[in-house]
Amino acid sequence: MRLFIWLGAAEILIEYYILFPVILPGKKEIMNKQTTVTTLGQRIKAQRKRIGMTQEELAEKMCVPKSTISTYETDRVDIKSSVIIELARILETTPNYLLGFGVEDAVTIEIIGTLENIKDARTKELLLVQIKALAGI
Repeated sequence: MRLFIWLGAAEILIEYYILFPVILPGKKEIMNKQTTVTTLGQRIKAQRKRIGMTQEELAEKMCVPKSTISTYETDRVDIKSSVIIELARILETTPNYLLGFGVEDAVTIEIIGTLENIKDARTKELLLVQIKALAGI
């Protein structure tokens, strides 16, 4: 069983994996719980590393000091939505991924990020046709 708890402004998603059997009245506790905490900052850092970018390079593209990127990655500040959108564009991912919604498959994230950076509508249409053909759709 998976239980997700969203802690709002802290941008923290706690995921509990509960393995059964559960606690039964009068029985010895045999519940195993594993906790994974994934934050916005951790996802920013992971994606930055995934595409081979340093904090300095990201800071330069964002036109901010390196220390700002560090505060983002360590969750010491709340990040405006406009900044999250810009981070997603530069990190070749989606705002949904950075916010913890959607897929976490690295290849899928890279494909989506690359497609979002293509400006020519005709090229996008051709790629969509090719992707659908490869997927058998």
